[in-house]
Amino acid sequence: MARGIILGCAFFLSIFFARFLSKEIYGQYNFIFAILGIASIFTLSGMDIAVKQAVPNKNDEILIAGIKEKFKWSILGSIIILGIGIYYFLNDSFLLGKSLIISSLLFPFAHNFKIYSSFLAGKKEFNKVAKYTSMTAIFSLIMISLIIYFSGNLIHIVIISLLAVSLIEGYFFKLTLKEIKNKGKNIKDSISFGKHISLMNSISVIANQADKIIIGLFFGFSDLAIYSIASAIPKNISTTITPISRITFPKLSAMNKEDAYSAVKKRYLYLVFLAFVISVIMVLIAPYFIPLLYSQKYLSSVFYAQILFIGMIFTIPTQMLGKALFPSQKEVGKLYKFRIATAII
Repeated sequence: MARGIILGCAFFLSIFFARFLSKEIYGQYNFIFAILGIASIFTLSGMDIAVKQAVPNKNDEILIAGIKEKFKWSILGSIIILGIGIYYFLNDSFLLGKSLIISSLLFPFAHNFKIYSSFLAGKKEFNKVAKYTSMTAIFSLIMISLIIYFSGNLIHIVIISLLAVSLIEGYFFKLTLKEIKNKGKNIKDSISFGKHISLMNSISVIANQADKIIIGLFFGFSDLAIYSIASAIPKNISTTITPISRITFPKLSAMNKEDAYSAVKKRYLYLVFLAFVISVIMVLIAPYFIPLLYSQKYLSSVFYAQILFIGMIFTIPTQMLGKALFPSQKEVGKLYKFRIATAII
């Protein structure tokens, strides 16, 4: 339910961006948040996993230690964003430069407080996680939509986007602090583990944002806006379908290695067929729903979206395999190689 709300809010927000902003501003917005996305390497995303694993062992104080570590390293990310902002400002890109400079100040707050959700997940309070993340998505949607409609200024939109997330997730983090009941044990080991996972995730983080950076730098922000619309729907579909892996490959963790691989082999072709059917349908209807939703000015997004829809034939089964098989069999080495290889490709 929460996943559906989050994806729905992101979908409606993309329509709002496309219809009420110029392609140039929408492209700049995507470019800025791609830079912030890469800088998020320094927020130690793996620390969230470390917290989730430590909490069931009654290491509640890992939440405090974890967020302190995240904020400490986030300063490096802020410095990098600030440096890029100053560069653009001095090279006459005043709007982009000012937006990045302001972003550097809000960056740590917008990217760190969400660690609360990993703490609650570790305590198996999934209803709270769903409630809080859904409220965050809805609140952000309302605030950003209002500033787009009444202002349309890039700097205002960037500030509200980061401030909205910072405020509401900061509030939920404060509520979660009340649930700390046990003193920490082996905190240093958990922190070290979180750093290692963060390093493992870094290539994937860069890969997820590099396309936007490349297009923004070499083709321009209007083209980046066109690409962002074309890529948003395939990415959302893949994100929505990937959890099917839990149903398609049931109880793999209870099987031995040979039986698990055999079960995957039998069902893998069904996944490919499912991905093929979805891809064909989306390719056929893309020329109709993209202009309808995003207006005629994004008609050129159709062709690129169709290419990415065809790519889902390969990406969806691969993502499901990575989420279902290797983790269930605790194939850490293979999972590491798998994630690195797919990110590079």
